[in-house]
Amino acid sequence: YTVALEMNFTKAAETLHIAQPPLSRQIKDLEEELGVRLFERRPHFMALTPEGELLKQYAAQILDLADKAAENVREIGQGLNGTINISTIEGKTLQFLSEWIVSFSAEHPAVRYNIWTGGTDEIMTRIRNGLCDFAIAQDVRETAGICCDDLFYENWTAIVPKEYTMQSTEEHPKIALTDDSIHVRELCSRDLIVPMRLGREEEILSWFPEGERPRIRCRFTHIMTAYELARQAMGIAVFPGTAPGFMDALDGDEVVLRRIDGISAKPAFVMLYAEDRMQSNVVRHFMEHIRASAEDMMKEGS
Repeated sequence: YTVALEMNFTKAAETLHIAQPPLSRQIKDLEEELGVRLFERRPHFMALTPEGELLKQYAAQILDLADKAAENVREIGQGLNGTINISTIEGKTLQFLSEWIVSFSAEHPAVRYNIWTGGTDEIMTRIRNGLCDFAIAQDVRETAGICCDDLFYENWTAIVPKEYTMQSTEEHPKIALTDDSIHVRELCSRDLIVPMRLGREEEILSWFPEGERPRIRCRFTHIMTAYELARQAMGIAVFPGTAPGFMDALDGDEVVLRRIDGISAKPAFVMLYAEDRMQSNVVRHFMEHIRASAEDMMKEGS
């Protein structure tokens, strides 16, 4: 892994505090064992082969998992301390996760946290590979080997270009809003900007009757992309939930953000974890803390 990072045997040997010839020999032995070339070597040039690039990715995961294993073993019998590795998605999940960490830390100040943020597919891979203790994601049902606990539900939100609410045009009839919502029927036959995640487009189109379905103009992975496209009147962006402070920061002169009414199904935020992986004591306690906090939220109608 160090050779793949440095792309130079001399520098890699210095980093590892070993001589260069034994390091070169180890790489050669590894290539012979695997039956592939890992590096392209020419005078003044060195590069990873496709096989080497793949092994580099696995090596990074292996080293990460080894560090995590050592930390978890040290925690046994030492009470609630150590490190919790969490994967999550962007948006409102981060707001609640931060609140759970703060409240848990008030009782257990020795606990540390590593938080990785990415897409749902990446999160599922990290759970399966043991690179996180658990994850907070959205609308994921149980899959093979992964458990799924519902935590809380969110509303669908629309980012509407302000000009759509001002007056009717031949292309865009005026949209009716209330102070806090927009009805889903106002989105019929409109241009929409939707999340790129698999299945989202089909779910959104299912809200509408045949013949009145909107046109999907663009798909996004980051909410700021959706905002910019809506701000420039590319269409109406729809997404599940809201990012912390997002409503206050962006609802203004160029767009309005409103909850979408008239939809029966709400996005569920869930906690995911590997079914067959033993959790450390501190991870189990933190997961129970999250479940209890989420249950209180649902009772209060959050």
